[in-house]
Amino acid sequence: MAYRLGDYVVYGEFFNTKNYVTFGHVVMRGETPDDNLPILVHLTGNCGPDLQGKHFRFYLEDENAPGKVFLREEHRGLRDQQIGPTGTMTAEGWVRTFDCSIEEFLRRSKLGEPPPTKWKRHLYLEWFSQNGRVVIELGGAVVEECVREPRKGDETDEGEWKLIPNLAIPPELDTSPKPAGPSFTVVRMEDDDTAHVETWTPPVKEDASEDGDSFQRQLDRDAAAVDRAVRGEDDADVEMAETELMDYCIDHSEEKPLSAFIGNTGDLPAPEDLDDEQVESRLGGLLAQMAMLGVALDVCEHFTPRDCYRLLRDRVLHDGAVFEELIGTGWVTHIPTSEYCEACDKKFDEECDHDLRN
Repeated sequence: MAYRLGDYVVYGEFFNTKNYVTFGHVVMRGETPDDNLPILVHLTGNCGPDLQGKHFRFYLEDENAPGKVFLREEHRGLRDQQIGPTGTMTAEGWVRTFDCSIEEFLRRSKLGEPPPTKWKRHLYLEWFSQNGRVVIELGGAVVEECVREPRKGDETDEGEWKLIPNLAIPPELDTSPKPAGPSFTVVRMEDDDTAHVETWTPPVKEDASEDGDSFQRQLDRDAAAVDRAVRGEDDADVEMAETELMDYCIDHSEEKPLSAFIGNTGDLPAPEDLDDEQVESRLGGLLAQMAMLGVALDVCEHFTPRDCYRLLRDRVLHDGAVFEELIGTGWVTHIPTSEYCEACDKKFDEECDHDLRN
């Protein structure tokens, strides 16, 4: 089960200009533009090949298209700072849309007179955070790359941007073999007047044990959010309560290693026994579990996915620690790989020597 945000998105901007680091923000629609709410995103991993290495932004082709209003009281469980590993993040895709109500579409389809449809660009951004799997899907999205960064100190300069072309083959021209197995059509409303029709082939289902744990955590968080809403607590109240909880933990509680909450860490295979794809798969799974605990891995420019996996397996899962009472709150613990990186240490020493000489 995914936490889907696409219906609420007004605008988004991401940076994947450093290897294995993707960060930025997504603006959620408020009742008025002044009420729009930004959600910060700081992820470990890269985007898909079409977006990797880019500073990009996205918004709907029709800026006046109606959309849902993001009401914070309905999404108290959603963390304002999203952490975790990247999933599928690409702007190469197509989605079929039609400009009528879902009722009219179904009625006309039954009569054998389906309304005309149109293929539009499909933006798909996925990551795994404290809220589990989070997905942004936009049909008809404009996706642009920054080719000149804004001038520092000039608030009127937004830089220069160019459209990122959609290199995916339009579905009506795609003659490649389709995957075997059952498929089905999903009709999904975007708003009162627009619906999306998508054809899916189900992927192979993986072991559901972790999904069950994640789902239970999500239920627990949602229940806590409902409790806060019933008590009439606002975000400021929650933030103050979490600050007081942190102070209490420091004085009266003990941190526990990450391995106490992530099972079977002793069975993780050595990096040397895995190929690159297996390393990234194992790493993504660990980062997703860490995100559920409110722990993020910040990757420096010198670390590869294999280095990150080795660091987690051999040190961080055993040395890194969290207060159990803070799991499920808005607190985020950042673990930088630079603290374990000889190249970063050397660079830091050289910069310090340079500063002292000058």
